[in-house]
Amino acid sequence: MSYQQQPHKDRILIKGAYLMTQDDKLGNLVGDVLVADGRILRIGQDLRDDEARLVDGTGNAVLPGFIDTHRHNWQGALRNLGPAWTYQEYRSQVQIGLGQYFEPEDVHIGNLAADLMSLDSGVTTVRDESHISNSPEHSDAAIAAHWESGIRAVFDHGWPSTEAEQWQFGSSRTHPDDIRRIRNEVLSDDSARVTLNAMLRGPELSTADVAAQDIRLARELGLRISMHVGLGEWGAQQQAVRQLTESKLLASDMTFIHLCTSTDEELRMLAAHGATASVASALEVFMPGLGQPATNRLLAAGVRPSLSVDTETIVSGDMFGVMRAALAYQQLIIAGAAGPMDRVPGLPTFDAADLIAFATIEGARACGIDDRTGSLTPGKEADLIMVRLDHTNLLPATNVAASIVAGGHAGNVDLVVVAGEVRKEHGVLKKGDAVFAEAAASRDRLFHAAGLPLPS
Repeated sequence: MSYQQQPHKDRILIKGAYLMTQDDKLGNLVGDVLVADGRILRIGQDLRDDEARLVDGTGNAVLPGFIDTHRHNWQGALRNLGPAWTYQEYRSQVQIGLGQYFEPEDVHIGNLAADLMSLDSGVTTVRDESHISNSPEHSDAAIAAHWESGIRAVFDHGWPSTEAEQWQFGSSRTHPDDIRRIRNEVLSDDSARVTLNAMLRGPELSTADVAAQDIRLARELGLRISMHVGLGEWGAQQQAVRQLTESKLLASDMTFIHLCTSTDEELRMLAAHGATASVASALEVFMPGLGQPATNRLLAAGVRPSLSVDTETIVSGDMFGVMRAALAYQQLIIAGAAGPMDRVPGLPTFDAADLIAFATIEGARACGIDDRTGSLTPGKEADLIMVRLDHTNLLPATNVAASIVAGGHAGNVDLVVVAGEVRKEHGVLKKGDAVFAEAAASRDRLFHAAGLPLPS
């Protein structure tokens, strides 16, 4: 494979790759992709363009960039702290223990580190669930990092991690009003590379009255909504989706995260209203206290979910591990060794091709940006990745989707393009070295502020 020198910065022609378009009309084919002015101009075979930079895609897979529909980016400098933590330990150590000590610069470097790690592993869009809105400056720092990194980001404005216990599980506090300033002054353009959503707590983490008021605020501002529901025993007791249905607040502008202990009836309610779902399968199988991935139950209810990382303090920040975890849990269901909510005969199953779709086009739908990204469709913005199928861990790539899901990792991602701009090339991420040194310094400062000894 070879790259020719680029005569025009934003004109790229990828030749002879295996295209996994995620476009129902185009399907999978061996062919070419022409990118111009930040968009996918043409897809086909034997394309020519004398002005384009040529990329030899022979023997490689080109697909839409992965879309992570739920990641707490601010924790990017705290990655891999507690892979064996329970949900309560995570809340105690990170949200409550360290979140209160974050300065705006810590949020900036955490977000930047998370964005660059995402890009390196082929994630071109991240929905940043930002419950570190300790001040307007914290939110501005998070947003600035997304612009700087070059990733496509949906910034989900949340609540503070100061007084964290007062903002969750029955909280009577309404959503921080600074979201109005951000909407009006910072992220008013819904067609931009960085856009705004509202991360609301809903009736599971606040009261029914507060949830209703927050939802009205988000809709007044024209924002899509994300909401964590179905969290362990508390989620089973609260049945947030049912509450929203009964109060006539459930709608298609909502993405529900986890849904681990939401009932099958609630999942059918979600489907009936056209709402979407985000399954953080790697975290859910690693972290006791949340419940198990609801992927198969969602399919049974008529919902094709998106996928997400959640927090890098617990699991790896790439989508390969998320896809594998979802598949591994499905195999436990088939073996009869799954959790009690999944012991239902005849649950539908999914395969590697489905997982690629969950991680791309379904992610775009959950973020409300499927008109712009999520598939290799002429006219959409050029968010795409190329995966080397000639690497030893993927050879002989008999089934391309299965090879990527079962064996893929960030090192196989050779090319990453976001809105027509190359962010990773020849397997090397652009920028990053200084960022990771700054991330280590941020971690040290946070541990010192919290009075914690640095891990060995």
